[in-house]
Amino acid sequence: MNKPIKLDPHHCTDQFASGEFKPHGQVEMWLDGNILRYDAVGPFNRELVRAIAQAQHEVMLAAKARGACVEVVTIRESALVTPDGLAELALILQDVNLQGLAPLAVTYVMAPDVEGASIMAPLFRRRYQDQGRTFEIFEQMKDALIWAQAQLDAS
Repeated sequence: MNKPIKLDPHHCTDQFASGEFKPHGQVEMWLDGNILRYDAVGPFNRELVRAIAQAQHEVMLAAKARGACVEVVTIRESALVTPDGLAELALILQDVNLQGLAPLAVTYVMAPDVEGASIMAPLFRRRYQDQGRTFEIFEQMKDALIWAQAQLDAS
């Protein structure tokens, strides 16, 4: 019997860790229809953000092949990111734009009990909006998915 062919890539940042320092945090990413899903457990450092950039490339290419897509990022445990990690995020967002791989919109899901959620929310928002991205934050996944689908339907 033949093994099923996995059409959609599913990656974890652990597979892409490199450099002198160990990444803090972990992010898994995969496609769910036209939604690029991220499940992130923080806190996060620059090395982790760099691993995200490497891990997401193949998934973003697969998403682009499907047409319009949106990102839904769930952040659990901690939303805290080091200052150099935030700077790296800004560079990666810019690079994704230059490659033509930017999604229609991005939403983060952060429950109120996620460490640093209220501190980091405006910092995340600014990074995405500075790159011309439609961005929203929700406390519950159901609300994020409704919003994400509305973005797809409007495209």
